Amino acid sequence: MSFRKYTYGWVIALSIVGCVEPFEATSEILSDTSMVGALVVEANITDVETAQRIFLSRMQRVESDSTVNVEEERLFNTNAPFVIERGLQPDFERGAEVEIRVNNGTVYRFEETEEGTYESVTSFRAVPNASYQLFVSTSNGEEYSSAPMQLPETSTIDNVYAERMVSDAGLDGVGIFVDTSFESDGSKLFRYAYEETYNIIAPYWTPYEFEIIRENQEIIEFSNGDIEVLYPDVQLVPREREEQVCYRTDFSNGEVLLNGNRLNGNRAERTMVRFIGIDNPIISHRYSILVKQRGVSREAFDFYEKLVAFSQSESLFSQVQPGSLEGNMSSVDGSVPVIGFFDVSTEVSERLYFNFEDLFPGEPLPPYFGTVNCENPIAPILGNPERDGPSLPPPADCARPLIGSIKLGLVEYYQDNATLPDECEGPYFVVPTICGDCNVVGSNVKPDFWID
Repeated sequence: MSFRKYTYGWVIALSIVGCVEPFEATSEILSDTSMVGALVVEANITDVETAQRIFLSRMQRVESDSTVNVEEERLFNTNAPFVIERGLQPDFERGAEVEIRVNNGTVYRFEETEEGTYESVTSFRAVPNASYQLFVSTSNGEEYSSAPMQLPETSTIDNVYAERMVSDAGLDGVGIFVDTSFESDGSKLFRYAYEETYNIIAPYWTPYEFEIIRENQEIIEFSNGDIEVLYPDVQLVPREREEQVCYRTDFSNGEVLLNGNRLNGNRAERTMVRFIGIDNPIISHRYSILVKQRGVSREAFDFYEKLVAFSQSESLFSQVQPGSLEGNMSSVDGSVPVIGFFDVSTEVSERLYFNFEDLFPGEPLPPYFGTVNCENPIAPILGNPERDGPSLPPPADCARPLIGSIKLGLVEYYQDNATLPDECEGPYFVVPTICGDCNVVGSNVKPDFWID
C-alpha cells in the first residue's frame, strides 16, 4: 500500500490461503482533527541492492465526503487522455532531511528527487544481523525516528501464474496467483507488491504523418500584374519516431498480506495478488507482471493487519487517535503525532508474461484507452478550396480546420479521402492522436527486460 494515497482513502488487501478481502478506509480518518497535519511515513528498505526510497506526506482534513472516495472521473481529450482522481492532492512533505543509521556506524543519506519522495544518495541493501533506524527532520524543525529494525529470514517464490476466472463481484477476467515456500523456523509473514508492464498498440497507426506546407492563405503579386493565390496545405511524410508500439509500467497501489503461520505446512498456494477485468486495455496484447514477495517483521505485519481490523468497524477510523494505529515511528520529543512504519524486509521476485490470446482465444480485444471513438474518422477541411469539398453557406461555417488541429497535436493521419470530399470535408481522414500515436499513453522505449 502506498501511504501517498492517504488523501483519497487507504487501500489494502488481506490474503489468507488465497482469499483476498479488499479494505478501503475512507475519509473519516481524514476528518479526525487530532490527526490533521500528522506526518505520514512510508518507508521500506529491502535486501535488494538498489537506490532505496522513502515517502513523506501530511494528513489533510476533508470537509466533505463529496471530495473523496468517489468514482474516478476520466477526463479525456484527443491529446491527453489522463485519468484524474477527484479530490485532494497528496500534501507531500518537502525539504526534509532523511537518513538511515546502521548499528555499525554506517549512515545512508537520502535526497528529495521529487515532491515527497526521498531516494538514497548511494545504492545499498539491508544485510542480516544488522540493525537499521530511520531519522527524519522536517523543514519546520520537527524530528522523528523509528524503532531499530532487522532483516527477517528469506523465502522462496515457487510459481507465479495467470488464470482466467470470475471475481467475487461476478466480473470476468484474469487472476495473478503466487505459490510460495518458507522455512519452518523462518519468517512466514509477507507483503506482496507488483510492477506491471504492457504493450500498447495504436489501433489506427499508419506509417505517415502530416507536415504543414502553408498555414495561411498567401497572395503573390507578379511584376506583370498577375496574382497567384496559395492556399493552406499539408503533405504526408514518413513518421520520424516509433508511434505504433509502446510500453507502459504501472505500480501496485494496494497490497496483499499473507500469514503463513495460519497454514499447515511450509507452503502457501494460490495467493491472488492481482485481478484484471477482461475489459481492461492493459491486457489487450502482451502483459507482464513482476510480483515482489517481501518477508516482513511481526511488528510490520501487525501494523498492516490492524488497518484491516479497522475496516470491520462501522465507524471506520473513528477510533484513530495518536497511538491507536501505532507504528514504529515517533517524534523525538513526543509532542506531535505521526503515522506510518519503517520496515526492513527480504524481497524475492518473479516475472510472468502472457498474451490476451493465451487466456481469451478468439474473443474481441478490450476497448482502447479513453472514451474516444477511434472507429469514426473525420475529414476536417484544409481551408483550401482546390482540395476541400463545398463549404456551408454563410453565416454557417465548417468545424475546426485540419491545420489548427495538427498544430495542437489533436489528430493523426488515417487515410486519404479517396472520393470527392463531401460538404465541409477535406482530403484526409484523421483520428484522435491517441488512436494513431501510442506515445500518448506510453513510451516507445522498450524496457530492457521485455521479451516479445
